[in-house]
Amino acid sequence: MFLKPSYIIAPFLFSFSYNHGCHSSRVVRAAVGVLSFASPLLDKPDGPKVEFNFYIGSDGARNPDDPNDPGLSNAGGNIPDIRIWEENLNFIKIQTNDDNKCEDGSVACQATIEDVEVQPTYTLFSANDDAMCIAYATVNFPGGTANYATTLGGWARTCSENYAGRGGSWYLSDIYIQPQSGGSFKTECAWIDGNGDNPTTGISLHWPEFDGSRGIRNGSSVDYFCKNDAVLQFHTKPDPRGITFWAHKRDIFSRDPSAGYATTPVDAMVKRQKSNEAKAKRTTLKHATSLVKSTSDDHSAKELCDAKTSAGPSFVSFKDRQFCHMEAKTLYPFCEDVKTGACFDNETNKIKALGNARREDLPKLKFTKVMNWN
Repeated sequence: MFLKPSYIIAPFLFSFSYNHGCHSSRVVRAAVGVLSFASPLLDKPDGPKVEFNFYIGSDGARNPDDPNDPGLSNAGGNIPDIRIWEENLNFIKIQTNDDNKCEDGSVACQATIEDVEVQPTYTLFSANDDAMCIAYATVNFPGGTANYATTLGGWARTCSENYAGRGGSWYLSDIYIQPQSGGSFKTECAWIDGNGDNPTTGISLHWPEFDGSRGIRNGSSVDYFCKNDAVLQFHTKPDPRGITFWAHKRDIFSRDPSAGYATTPVDAMVKRQKSNEAKAKRTTLKHATSLVKSTSDDHSAKELCDAKTSAGPSFVSFKDRQFCHMEAKTLYPFCEDVKTGACFDNETNKIKALGNARREDLPKLKFTKVMNWN
């Protein structure tokens, strides 16, 4: 018999201090501080259905000088296929979304699964061929019995930077999060893709772990979320169809809780037309002619460039006064801040050589779309 956990995860305040090995305090805050936050998408659905909402990380950014600008392209994409299980691991349903696209320029997209009367506590999002970058996702259980929200982008970054192979590919976003504990900041977005452009093919999670309405559990840590696949998992195998689940009631102080694995029933599987061979091009190359400029204190070009799992357009941070050329993961200072060497000209959006720097070694940049955040 599969029993639900005897405890629930609660919100951490921004004053929460966690320092374990190489953990970055800012990165940890970005993920853990938003386990509980107010979302305008957390409405109570009527009738036997479950509603999922996806907040797109970059597409909401538009050029303020161009009212017809649709926003940063290639961050929206096909809504992932959705598989749901109830707490006792009975498979409920699958919804395929091959033709259900979250258009470029969209901010929020919704997927509704009808005729569901039980609570879908376990969910697997399996990517389709058109990549999308999700800042956060929400779920509304049937009849409004419960609802949850979490920042998939924050977890993708935190887990990948602090636990090798445990997180997902990510990018910065222009989406504000307002935690119930107070304050606000811009979260990251998590890439999910099924055709090989990006390594993350799916995301599964156990929604009750992300409930911030109850007291803080003793011993809660980033380790708990990033190292337990039953809580949160970033999948890399083609077209994932199964989840890891809690096998039985766990000791609150257990360091090695028991977990099992459940797959989609054979009669509920959908034949896919996806290739198992990953394509050579990377997500970043799809954005090679796009540039994002940000004045936000939450955005760092250096952190983006230094991260092994970040992907997306090249980025300018006015806080850092630096430019990250994402294709080469190379950082350049603003030209007005240096006298020699290669630098970024913020007026022309080009790399220049000052002093004795070799001009022939400079990358040839040609941005056809420049977005201004803030």
